[in-house]
Amino acid sequence: MALNKKSKLGSRPDVDIQTTGHPDGLFVLFFSEMWERFCYYGMRVLLTLYLVKSLMKGDAEASIIYGSYTALVYAAPVLGGKLADKFLGYRLAILMGAIFMAIGEFLILGGNEYWLIVGMGAIIVGNGYFKANISTIVGKLYRDDDPRRDSGFTIFYIGINMGALLATTLVAYVGETYGFKYGFGLAGIGMLAGFFIFWFGRHRYAHAEGLEVRPEGRKKIIGPFNMVHLIILGTLAFIPLCFLLISQNQIMMYLLLGVFVIVGFQLIAAGAKEGGVWKDRMIALVIMMLINVVFWACFEQAGTSLTLFADRNVDRNVMGWLMPASMTQFFNPAFIIIFGSIFSVMWVKLTKIGKNPSIPMKFSLGILQLGLGFLVTIIGLQMESAFKVPLLTLVILYLLHTTGELFLSPIGLSMVTKLSPKNIAGTAMGGWFLSFAMANFLAGQIAGLTGAKEEDDPYKKVKEITISKALESSEYTFEDWVKLDGFAPNINLGEYNKVADWVAFRVAKQEDLAIGHFMELREEIMIDLDNQDDWLNPDRWTALNEAILDIRKSDSIAKANDAVIPNIDFKSYVYYRFNGVDYDLSTRMDEVYQAQILHINEVSLKKYVKVFSVLGYVLLGVSVLIALFTKPLNKLMHGVK
Repeated sequence: MALNKKSKLGSRPDVDIQTTGHPDGLFVLFFSEMWERFCYYGMRVLLTLYLVKSLMKGDAEASIIYGSYTALVYAAPVLGGKLADKFLGYRLAILMGAIFMAIGEFLILGGNEYWLIVGMGAIIVGNGYFKANISTIVGKLYRDDDPRRDSGFTIFYIGINMGALLATTLVAYVGETYGFKYGFGLAGIGMLAGFFIFWFGRHRYAHAEGLEVRPEGRKKIIGPFNMVHLIILGTLAFIPLCFLLISQNQIMMYLLLGVFVIVGFQLIAAGAKEGGVWKDRMIALVIMMLINVVFWACFEQAGTSLTLFADRNVDRNVMGWLMPASMTQFFNPAFIIIFGSIFSVMWVKLTKIGKNPSIPMKFSLGILQLGLGFLVTIIGLQMESAFKVPLLTLVILYLLHTTGELFLSPIGLSMVTKLSPKNIAGTAMGGWFLSFAMANFLAGQIAGLTGAKEEDDPYKKVKEITISKALESSEYTFEDWVKLDGFAPNINLGEYNKVADWVAFRVAKQEDLAIGHFMELREEIMIDLDNQDDWLNPDRWTALNEAILDIRKSDSIAKANDAVIPNIDFKSYVYYRFNGVDYDLSTRMDEVYQAQILHINEVSLKKYVKVFSVLGYVLLGVSVLIALFTKPLNKLMHGVK
């Protein structure tokens, strides 16, 4: 029987507070999670473009950094779930997580790679405490046999996607229109909102088990410090470790694979202690975790390759308004909100008539739809114009990805709470999120396959040659160097030549020179890779900096007079720069550059569609394979549906 009044703060009633068809605590958790997802997706929606366009990372490098970061975001709940189960309790863990995530977003406002990675570290540890444990509380709002559980998780999942929708519209627009730092700052403010909602609404979920700090957490360990104090200090020390793992991401796959094997073994061993049925269920859970890896490794192209695809090869003009590339990610959460309630009701109706597909079959159907979504790009390729596909291509792709997600993700959350023994609920949920970690890292590797032009970078081989290293054996000092367009003395020779290349191009285009004259000018101001002594002359940097200032001044004057200006900034030119395609030396620069844009877009589009179509066909095969093994998987689950 449900109560229609609030319990006292800190009370632990045996029944849930309920004024609707679900416990009222569900809606506090709904809005807390909504703002946490606003924070996370606010970071995610801008990250790849920030790495490529602001920090000037290549596609593959940016994708791998993105994959390493998101992998650690989802790996952290493995530890966060364990610490909450054994020491912290769920409420303190979630509050700590919210604080660290907000701090992380604000650290990114430092505006360079160092502060970005430090901020990433804080967000990672914060998410570790927040994500697994708030999902666990949702499960504990319901009895084990409560038929509302799946529906409740689907409602909770809609909250997740409302946060994602707000982030992929509001944060995406602000970040790309006004500057990335404003987008990241807005995401941090959202996390603070989630913190306050969770704290002030705590009486509504007070009946859930496991909220309070455990007795083991209160035990004194060293002097006045108990285990909770030591965990907080250890959390601060974990941020530099995250910095190292993101910076040295080559070891990430080995680390994740090792942790996955250990966690999988621990889950099965813990299940075996509870009896044969629980052992089978844990085996089934580990298998479903592997299937989850396949789904999300492909689905998470949204934040990397699909965003860059939208930026470069999708016609985003909507009735005269150019939609920011990052904003195309909003289709997924928008469709979740549209269809989430429909799916929630559908599962209940299908259960009543005995037609609800088993969990493995739902996973199979979800992967099938994901694969079909990628294959939509083949149709889009047939409708391209100037090597850009219609925006409708992404709309349909995300529609199919979303319906596939609804067959798998909220069902997966509910599945974990039903398959796992109560005493390891947090650990099992952490293991589930570990599968997302592996998937996100693999997603970065897959996205790197679509990277454009990096293999043609003529400056790649000198990236380790920095000014600071060269000055070690020179009479010059750091004080002799000017700050060039935001670059510090750790700029490398390759970056110098990229800037010089752009300056030569802008001068040639402004003076309407032929390509032959442009090549002569470029050779004059760039530094030969075999003659690095010239690079240590600060006068060259000063002259280059003055040329940049002249270009910006000219652009500002033209803009003030409402004149049409050749608005080709350094970031755009690095992607589309002249790469040796044969032209008559008397051809004007404007004509050459337009031809170059078409050439790069053609190469890029074909590469994206090739990779996406391969993913689509592989996923179709995986879907069929899962469907064939549905009965053995159902047997391992022992009646869990």
